[in-house]
Order: sequence, then structure tokens, then C-alpha cells
Amino acid sequence: MKLARAASAALLSLAVFTTSFARAADNVDPTRAEAAERYDRALRLVNAGDLSGGLAEFQRAYKLVPSSVLLYNIGLVHAAMHRPVAAVTALDSALAHAESLTPDEVTRARRVVQEQTETIGQVAVTTNVKEGVVEIDNVEAAKLPLQGPLDVAAGPHIIGIVTSGYAPARREVTVAGHEHAAVDLQLAAIQGLLGHIALKSRVPAAEVLVDGEHVGKTPLEATVTVPPGTHRVQVRRAGYLPAEREVTLTDGAQTDITLEPTVDKTALSTEGGWLAITSSEKQPILTVDGDEFGLIAGPVQLPAGPHRLRLESGGFIPAERDVDVPLGQSKPITIVFEPTPETRSAYVSAAESRRTWSWVTMGVGAAIAAGGVVLAVVEGSQLTTAQSNLNAVNATFVRFSNRACDPAQNLSDMQLATCSSELTNANNTVNSDQTLRTLGWVGAGVGGATLVVGTVLLLTGDSPHKYDTKASERTLGGLKLLPSFGPNGGSMAVAGTF
Repeated sequence: MKLARAASAALLSLAVFTTSFARAADNVDPTRAEAAERYDRALRLVNAGDLSGGLAEFQRAYKLVPSSVLLYNIGLVHAAMHRPVAAVTALDSALAHAESLTPDEVTRARRVVQEQTETIGQVAVTTNVKEGVVEIDNVEAAKLPLQGPLDVAAGPHIIGIVTSGYAPARREVTVAGHEHAAVDLQLAAIQGLLGHIALKSRVPAAEVLVDGEHVGKTPLEATVTVPPGTHRVQVRRAGYLPAEREVTLTDGAQTDITLEPTVDKTALSTEGGWLAITSSEKQPILTVDGDEFGLIAGPVQLPAGPHRLRLESGGFIPAERDVDVPLGQSKPITIVFEPTPETRSAYVSAAESRRTWSWVTMGVGAAIAAGGVVLAVVEGSQLTTAQSNLNAVNATFVRFSNRACDPAQNLSDMQLATCSSELTNANNTVNSDQTLRTLGWVGAGVGGATLVVGTVLLLTGDSPHKYDTKASERTLGGLKLLPSFGPNGGSMAVAGTF
């Protein structure tokens, strides 16, 4: 199906439209506030690829504050999860009260309804009983007597009827889009009350069989209804070793069982695929379908098909993701962790402290460098004058020059002392200016190096805003990113208020 193929890439592109919203800061209704929090959480989960988690939050928000905007999102997520009947039901309800939707959202909803309808077939169910529950894949879908055929998603389904006084009857049928299939279920009368098997398994999309008959796939949303007696329950999936157990039920009894198929490592070469996980944090701990795999050290080989991932890294909120591992291929997965409040606070404090010290270092370096250059230039100018003065003093000591300090003259002790003092002072001035000029250039170099160090610290330091929550996720009425799925890809749009 085009939509099914497109849904896997639907979160990769963004098309943002602005929507205005005003909400009073005071007197916030607690119910509405909780709905807003769940709405924000749903957006984050969907953006991160956790569609089932996002759907659950959208549905909880809808129970708190019913809204066509929430129905619109619920319908889109159902479409992405390949549930066309639920998607069309939600979107039709949203379109029936479309005053809260934007024109673009109305257009998109209608388009998705049309696309999803193409993947819906119908099953006409006939039976020999007048009352009872009709199940599709072990989930109640309708009650007898039926008003007409039942809508089902294209693909294989298990149609069953359960009613008191009769053994449940089930049959597997495969329906194509727009196809009308017929199923006749004849129930046999029994003595005693029906029993129930509540099955739990961490492995998703595994076939559940009772006495060799398909009754559904994990996770089962309801108990499996069976006649009293002994039954063999089996859970199996390609790439796993099957798990099974015999259970005995008396009249009206219910038994809870857990069956966990284990990965068949010898079958992974033909029944498996790979996950190439890239994480924003180093070496997170990976758990797949409730089984811990440990630190990620490279691609992970798993049985082909759906899996529930959980990745954990110290100081960060665990990230969960539903993935579908392709048979014989590798699928890239990118996980971006969200820090805990404590980690975020410590990170921001360290990043801001580093930035502050970087600027201080740059300022000190610039000041030292500037001071050094000024000192070197000034002392260089003074050195020229001092050297000229030294040369002049030295000229007075030239023999037979007939100058003040000519050694050929018969100089008194006082004259000799004066000449010696002038020469010493001139030499000292030159040496002092040379030393200060050298110190100036050394200071300029040290200041320049300090400036470079401060610049490097600033440029290589982490941004204090790295983990900032986007404006669209802070309030209910900001820019709200919502997923949209179509046959040629997907986008994210902005919803209004509810």
C-alpha cells in the first residue's frame, strides 16, 4: 500500500503553518491543563517516532477535553499505524465538527479519508445464533444481530462469534480493499459456561493459537473465550522458538498465562534483519520487547517484523520507539534523548559557566595583548631616543676628540666620575627600554594566546540552549506540530486550540 510505505518516512519533512491562540494565564482549568500536557507529550512522542505512545496520549487528552483537533490527530496517527477503519472513523468525526480545524487541515483530513478508504474491505457474517458478540482479531467489533457487513482493513483477519451456550467459532479470512467477503460461522451447542484465557506476551505481532486454531495476534486486547476443558495455547512468530502451555478451565473460569517465545538465533540469518541505532548520547542501554540487550556496540540483529525499543542513558528520560525490522536488510534509527530536569539544570549551569569564563579569558587576553602592543610600540620609540643619546655619550669618549670626556685630556676625578655616570645612565636607559619592549611583545604574544584559548573555549563549548524545549511544545496555543501522512510522503502541520 502506498500509504503504508509512506508512513514510515512521514516524520522526516516539516511544513509549518502558524495558528494564533490566546489563553489566559490565570484561572486555568486543571482538566484542560492536563489535556494540554498530554497533548504536548503526544506531539513529542510522535515526533520521536513512538506512534503508539503518542496515540495513547492523544486519546487520553480527548477523554479529558473532546475536540475535533484531537480527533484529527488521532485519525492521522491511526493512518500511520495502518489502521484505516479507526483512521476513517476518527477523521469523519473530526470533519463533522470541523469549525476548529483550519482549511488546510480539513483538506488534508478529506484526502487521508479517501486514501484510507481504498484499503478498507467488508465482511458479511452469517451464523446460526441470534445473539452474541462478533470479534475481529479477538477484539469485539459488533453485536448480533448485525445491521450489515463489517468494515475491516485490507489483509488477513480472524472473524469469530462468542455467545453463551455455544462453543466459540472462528475463521480466518483475507480481504482486499473494496472487496466484499462472506463468512458463515456455525456454532455448536455445549454444556456449561464459557471460560476465558488471559494471555500476556512481550513479543508483539506473534500468532496466538488455541487448539491449533488462530485466535489473534499479540498483544491481545481481550481474553480468549473457550469452552470449558483442556486447551493447548501456543504463541509463535518467525525468528522465534514457539512457546506453548496446556490449560484446563472449569465452567466460567478464567486463567492468566504468560508465554514468551525466545529468539531462535539459528534462524536469524533467514528470518532476521538489522537495526543501526544512532543515539545522541554515548552507549545507551537497549531493551527490545522487554529483554535487555545491554550497551549498544554496533548494529543489532533481530527477527524481522515489529518490535518495541527502549533506550536508556544515565541522566536522560528513557526513549521508546516502535520499529519494523526489514527482512534481510538494515534499518537506521536515530534516537535523541531528552534530559531529566536535574541533568538539564546541571548542563545549562556548566555550559553557561564555560561561556562566562570563555568571555572573561578572551577579555583578559585582549587586554594583555593590547597592553603588550602599546608597551612594545612606546618603548620601541623611546629606545630609538635612548640609543641616540647613548651614541652621543659614547662620542664624548673618543680620544683626541677634544670633547668633555676625551681620555687624552687631563681630566679631574670629578670630571671622570661625571663622564662615567652619564655613560652608565645612557646604557641603563637603553637596556631598560630594550627589556620593556621585549616584555611588551611577550605580553602581546601571551595575550594573543589567551585570546585564542578563550575563543576556542567559546566555539567548542556546548550551547546552554541545546536542550531547550521548543516554543511549540511549551504551551497549548503556540506553534503545534502535527503529523500528516499521504501517499507521497508526510509533513507536520500546526493545529489550533481545543
